[in-house]
Amino acid sequence: MRGWLLAVAALTFVTVALAGAPAQAATDITDRVRADEDVELAGDAVITLGGGEEVVYDGVFSGVGTLTISGRGTLVLTADSDFQVPEDRRRQRTEILGITNHPYLTVRDPDPPAVTVEAGATLQYGDGKGTTGRIGHYPYDYPHFAWNALNHHVDGTLVVAVGGALYHPGILSGSGVLNQPRFLWDGVELAGDHSFSGTVINGTGVHVSRREYLTTLPNLSKVVNYGSFMVDTPHDHDTVLGFDILSREWGNDINFYGAPDGSRVIMSGVYSWSDQGSETNPSLSDPDLNHQPVHKNINKRGVNIQGAIVQWGDGTHSRFFLPGTRETVYINLYTRRARGHLVFDYDGPVTLGAPISGGKYHDTMDAVAQGDVTIAGTPGNDVTFADQQNYDGVTTVESGATLRLGTGSPGKDSWLITGTAGAKIVDDGALVVNNAEKDIELSGISGAGSFEQAGPAAVTLTGDTTYSGPTTVSGGALVLSDGTLASSTKMKLSKPHATLDVSAAGDQTVQNLSGVAGSKLRLGPTTLTVASTEDTTYAGGVGGAGGLVKTGRAALTYSGTSNAKGPWTVTGGTLVLSQAELAGDLVVDKSLRVTGATSVGGNLDLRRNSSLRIGTGATLTVAGDVALSGAQLKIRHKDGADLPREFAVITSGGEITGTFAGLDEGAQLDIDGTTYEISYADGRVVLSVPTSAARPSADAEPEEAPGSPGPRTSSSPVVALVAAALVLAAGAIVFVVLRRRRGAVRPRHG
Repeated sequence: MRGWLLAVAALTFVTVALAGAPAQAATDITDRVRADEDVELAGDAVITLGGGEEVVYDGVFSGVGTLTISGRGTLVLTADSDFQVPEDRRRQRTEILGITNHPYLTVRDPDPPAVTVEAGATLQYGDGKGTTGRIGHYPYDYPHFAWNALNHHVDGTLVVAVGGALYHPGILSGSGVLNQPRFLWDGVELAGDHSFSGTVINGTGVHVSRREYLTTLPNLSKVVNYGSFMVDTPHDHDTVLGFDILSREWGNDINFYGAPDGSRVIMSGVYSWSDQGSETNPSLSDPDLNHQPVHKNINKRGVNIQGAIVQWGDGTHSRFFLPGTRETVYINLYTRRARGHLVFDYDGPVTLGAPISGGKYHDTMDAVAQGDVTIAGTPGNDVTFADQQNYDGVTTVESGATLRLGTGSPGKDSWLITGTAGAKIVDDGALVVNNAEKDIELSGISGAGSFEQAGPAAVTLTGDTTYSGPTTVSGGALVLSDGTLASSTKMKLSKPHATLDVSAAGDQTVQNLSGVAGSKLRLGPTTLTVASTEDTTYAGGVGGAGGLVKTGRAALTYSGTSNAKGPWTVTGGTLVLSQAELAGDLVVDKSLRVTGATSVGGNLDLRRNSSLRIGTGATLTVAGDVALSGAQLKIRHKDGADLPREFAVITSGGEITGTFAGLDEGAQLDIDGTTYEISYADGRVVLSVPTSAARPSADAEPEEAPGSPGPRTSSSPVVALVAAALVLAAGAIVFVVLRRRRGAVRPRHG
């Protein structure tokens, strides 16, 4: 390795500048070429052919000079030629780049073109029948690749119709056409940094970037693809290609071969069918034709990712690289030197309408793909998969990105492989399932991102589910089997008919449950724990054989109907019931608040150290027994509303045992300045204003003043004296109270 590196370094060119050398007119060698003579160049030479003229040249060019093809005709070369540019124009040098064990070659300060094809003219290498006819000079000793030192400038057309070997045109410039015809292997190599802004027609094979070299084509207009367009990349470097590729016939494809060290091939253009325009300037009349099969499937095209890391999009636009469906495109992902990896990087919504699979060419679904997929974390990157995905690896949704499975329309559902060791989902962004028809399973979801079940078809979570972002059900059912949602920060049922089904999942925990009216929880025979770290409201239904446990320091407000047969238990925070119906028992270890008409179909157990807070306009009806073990009772009264003279705190269809803390039968408590007595009689806990505290009615007969005429009582004089004494004593007490209210009595200190 070191020996040939030194040899390459020794072969670098040194610029020899002849300042002020006068320009010389090109020598016209047209007649000599027409006569099939060998030509030794001694400077610049020009061949001018008339319109429609074709000259097949069996001779060779040699010597020192340059060659220009002009006019409107075609020159066909059938023998290889080798010459050099004049010494005063030689300035290019080779440079070895890359890492120690994987170097690659590049050229700095390229020489001016050795071959120029002017606009309107055509130069063809080979006759397409097995001859070569190439122009090239290969002075660089570099293994596995021959770098042509004779650069080409093409404003007309350069046809490379040679077979049996790859041809490298040196550094390519100009704005014309490079045409590699059909059925002629091995094709063309475009190594180096090319300023060429024209069109490349790939009839059989065009190669860009390899282990041995890097390719850049920043100005290329488009590639017209009939054959195989092949892209690789050297180690420790990305290959970035921004042009569009247009398919012209059935059977063409793009093959990606990558380095296993993380280097990427980045394609930011579009690989589209074309149904109109010339061969050099094709286009598509209607973008929808990319998604519709046509006669003989001539619009079908494909991609083979063979151990490469391939990125579609560069994060600056949302023109999707491969628009189509499984009828019009295919994507094969293989392991070769490394696992294949496909990355999507856009700044807006895009849709993949075909499977990522691992079969052979068009038979893509014959085998499972070996590779991974990433949705890059570019803001706005929103990728929809609209068909089955058939790869065995990791799906990564980076922070800031969104992956959607399914479009919500029939026939455009999507799903991923589950149940294999490598089939996992790393969700650090947003994962949305929006299937219209197909119920799917997902497993192994990790990461800090969110998950949403949005479509009418059900999603079942199985396996190890540890993602920590919020969970939303906005459509259909989210079903848990042996999965769990305990690490998800929120569980929101955001639309009517949205359902969380844990009936087959055993004991489960969800965080911060919320939901709208019409949504539903389906419980199994076990328990669903709702842990609340923030106040939430759930207005949907609850069904099943199991129960619900409310934990956490915050409040859960429930205003729906629960048909669940198991008990509801409050072990932490507050359960707020407002217009709620519970079918089973209610056990409260912490705090229960009732703000509207609420019914409990089973028993109510308010345990010691718990509390009940109920509004004066609310009702709590219990079908079964009520156990009061010293719970705290707190009455809330709405400001500005009239206080009722009597209201029931609890109405029970069974037996009430025990009392509230400090409130035995007949005990009094104050509500906004009004004194109430509590009663536990007749299956009701009632607060009422005592009769002794009631004011006399307006039509009551007034008591007579002492000494006034009228009927006399039968009281004895002793009784009268006692009564008089009591009146005097009461007056004295009132006097003392009034004195104390006017001024506090200060104790005397000796």
